Amino acid sequence: MIRLATALALLFSTGSALAECPAPEVMKKAAEGWLAGERLPDPDLASGDDAACAYTAYREALTGAMGAPVGVKVGFTSKPAQEAFGVSGPVAGALFAPMILDDGTELSLADARTPFFEADLIVTVGDPAIMQAMTREEAAAALAEIRPFIELPDLALAEGVNPDGLLMTAYGVMPWRGVMGKGISIADLDDPVAGLASLTVDLTKDGNSVGTASGDMLLGHPLDVVLWLVREGGYDLEPGSMISLGSLGKLHPAEPGHEIRADYMIGGKSMSVSAKLTE
Repeated sequence: MIRLATALALLFSTGSALAECPAPEVMKKAAEGWLAGERLPDPDLASGDDAACAYTAYREALTGAMGAPVGVKVGFTSKPAQEAFGVSGPVAGALFAPMILDDGTELSLADARTPFFEADLIVTVGDPAIMQAMTREEAAAALAEIRPFIELPDLALAEGVNPDGLLMTAYGVMPWRGVMGKGISIADLDDPVAGLASLTVDLTKDGNSVGTASGDMLLGHPLDVVLWLVREGGYDLEPGSMISLGSLGKLHPAEPGHEIRADYMIGGKSMSVSAKLTE
């Protein structure tokens, strides 16, 4: 599913590159620590090349522990997020099976360090022709389903280390858990391209809305995220692969004792996903 990519290096202004790619042992130790509930260190990155190289070693260590990736998370799909982290485009990271939970789950936050929640959206690949898609219509034709998804990233950096684009790249945009609900088949939408363009979502906590968003927040159109991933993301997408398209709205601190829910409308059809956060 994964192929090496150099595109990440083009997202950053490198300036004077005083550092170099961290040793694989450094990133392996970081991955082992993260899996054990520890915080992630600053691996001293100076360029996009450093960050991409670091993530290769980090991802390999996670793969050894959690199995082959089952999908891809695409981050920084909105201009405000790109500007906040100093990147000029999206960044992709692998998703692993233990990260993806079922609708209605009771999710313990005990193993998280600095967890957040946000409305997201997943599409699943139905046809390997996705890798040749050049238009929204071609991308839609190669997808199988649209799934509601609440992502819970964990900004698990060591105390005093501030997240920036290089660090977020080196750690694969920091996925932790996500809750995925029952979706809608692409075949059941009269016009998938128009339906995704008009998508809306309402994110609630304990029944109170904490944010609404629309599909155009995702690079202008959700399918444009898919096309970016095909062109520049560095992944070979296969049938069954999941693509997390990015944040639909703001990040919110995840705290135990709350129920979170996301309700979507797409092409006149509704879908939802929820979870209970526990200690």
